[in-house]
Amino acid sequence: MEFDFKETNRKFKTDRIKKAFFTLAKDKELGRSYPEIVQCADELKELESTSDEDSQEIAFLNLYCAIHGAGSRYSSDERLQLDNKKGYFNHPGGISPLMKAESFIQSDAIVADLGAGNGLQGLLFQYLYPHKRTIQIELSAEMIAIGQQFQAILDIPPDKVEWINDDIIHIPLDNIDFLYLYRPSRPMESGVQLYQTISKKLQARKKALTIFSIADCLKDYLDSQFSMFYSDGHLTCFQKQGLLASSH
Repeated sequence: MEFDFKETNRKFKTDRIKKAFFTLAKDKELGRSYPEIVQCADELKELESTSDEDSQEIAFLNLYCAIHGAGSRYSSDERLQLDNKKGYFNHPGGISPLMKAESFIQSDAIVADLGAGNGLQGLLFQYLYPHKRTIQIELSAEMIAIGQQFQAILDIPPDKVEWINDDIIHIPLDNIDFLYLYRPSRPMESGVQLYQTISKKLQARKKALTIFSIADCLKDYLDSQFSMFYSDGHLTCFQKQGLLASSH
């Protein structure tokens, strides 16, 4: 299902993401804790002086994955909660959603990431497209602490990001404008209940909403208020029925 995302300034956005990554890699405290970030950054810098674009792209994605995985640990209690909900452990959603989100995140938008991990994806949405607030919902206290460290290093103002250390099933979704999630649970047993609960919350709200869902499981639970307007097998996008035609 094709949709014209009008991906303007792709090189500018890629360079800005690289700038964020290199800024994180230069932080000495972060580098001591996660030397793989520094190693991946050094490899990318070295390759940028060559004409090998394929290797540059691989190195760029390796650096993204290294940063995304920083702090990916759970306490025994957090792991038990995640296991009980058939949850996944911190998979990277990729660069494509970041590139495609531009026309859906306005300056007054509230963006939420359900199961944010260390918050890298949400921070990059804020870094690329400054907006009113990013809400990062994550079960792991350690990953939130790493994300707050990322936020400080990237000089993103404190009032621009709200960190919530809780199970995503407990969080109200009434006021958000853009929802990002990477398949937080397996669609089985208690995982089904999670998707049912999320969908009921989304359907009960009155505001317009855009959803970027990675490895999507929502489509089987959302009602006719939502229309799917894009799917490429990795990223699936939904919007409130009737709003797509009037907005684009």
